[in-house]
Amino acid sequence: MLPTWVLGFPSGHECGEYLTIDLGGTKLRICWVTLNQGKGENQSESEIYHIPKDYKVGTADQLWSFLADSMHDFMTKRNIEPEEDTVIPLGFTFSYPATQEYIDQGVLQTWTKGFDIKGVEGHDVADQLRQALHQRVSWASPHHVQQQSTNSARASRSKL
Repeated sequence: MLPTWVLGFPSGHECGEYLTIDLGGTKLRICWVTLNQGKGENQSESEIYHIPKDYKVGTADQLWSFLADSMHDFMTKRNIEPEEDTVIPLGFTFSYPATQEYIDQGVLQTWTKGFDIKGVEGHDVADQLRQALHQRVSWASPHHVQQQSTNSARASRSKL
């Protein structure tokens, strides 16, 4: 298992609105989460986008544009628009082996799950996503990159 930057568990008193994305082997899951300081009023909306098979062996630009376009579609369908000059915190679950030196970055070691996209291995996936988002939806930027096993452990402690 690779080390991560998760230093603690949720306290139950978190608040705010967050966008999360989970890039898996066949699907992209996007969630809009509203946390209300443990008052029992937490809300979550999600949608699954199926990754076209040819994108799994396509170009890096195809993959990141698909993620950015899907996020734009998700937010537009729900009429979620941040105020001007507001950046929405984005959690990015990346289900592939990545090395992390900082909480908001992850360098892909190798593709798995049938992916073989040139120009991503050995590079910071959060930065590549950040660049695609800047072109399509400038109000979202990865603040936190997690590997799948870390997300599962944290979710087991969450009350959402």
